[in-house]
Amino acid sequence: MARIELSEIAHSYVPRPGEESEYALKKINNVWEDGAACALLGPSGCGKTTLLNIVSGLLTPSRGRVLFD
Repeated sequence: MARIELSEIAHSYVPRPGEESEYALKKINNVWEDGAACALLGPSGCGKTTLLNIVSGLLTPSRGRVLFD
């Protein structure tokens, strides 16, 4: 069974973010189980593409980790 776990993931394109508003992706925890149908929904600029880039390995998160099982 495959599983993707997001643990305390957050990302900022600012080198040393000082405020929460400087994060393109605010802290998120989530688990996607094998066979689940999932959708990322939200307004423009909320971090959907940033999250997909992190999960796919194209981008390293500023904080947290992605676990694959």
